[in-house]
Amino acid sequence: MNISRNFAFICLFILILVTNACGGLTRSDKPAITRWWLNPYVVTAKATPAEPLVTVALSVTVVPGLDSDRILTLSNDAELGQFAAARWVDNLPELLNSLLERSLQATGRFDVSSDRAAARPDNCHLQLELREFFADVDPAGKTTGVRVAINGRYQCGSAAPVDIHSSAFITVVDERMRVIVAAFQQAMDRVMQDILSKI
Repeated sequence: MNISRNFAFICLFILILVTNACGGLTRSDKPAITRWWLNPYVVTAKATPAEPLVTVALSVTVVPGLDSDRILTLSNDAELGQFAAARWVDNLPELLNSLLERSLQATGRFDVSSDRAAARPDNCHLQLELREFFADVDPAGKTTGVRVAINGRYQCGSAAPVDIHSSAFITVVDERMRVIVAAFQQAMDRVMQDILSKI
């Protein structure tokens, strides 16, 4: 009887150890990753007579280093970093392409086409390259602002092309991630507003 009681006690002790060890597999000291969303820029439409939609073939690329879903930082000495527990909902080329497409469509002026439709010479072409999309950080690692820059070209048929150079810098005075993402939203809205005024 004593042997079975000791055996039961040992089994119970081992079970408690295993349960505690397995519990460590489901817990982590690393912070949970938060995914962040940006909204398309929506211009308030003015009441105007209905005009035919302009078909636009949209092409979006990014410079090396920005093809990521990470929310990137850039220090004064050009060191590219990232916020550890924060991500965009998709990689920047896809995120930006979606934002631009929905922003163009929201104006009521444009019908954004696929790359196949881009081959038609009578279509308009909007080719954009994302040059900057990061938070500036000072030597102490504190976020000072958010920077967005887009260059490109817009051309319709045989008309002269329009060069696009648009950028925005939004100062950040709060280290909370939601404030930094709101600054990215504000910068994107400014850049999109500028692009729309040129095309």
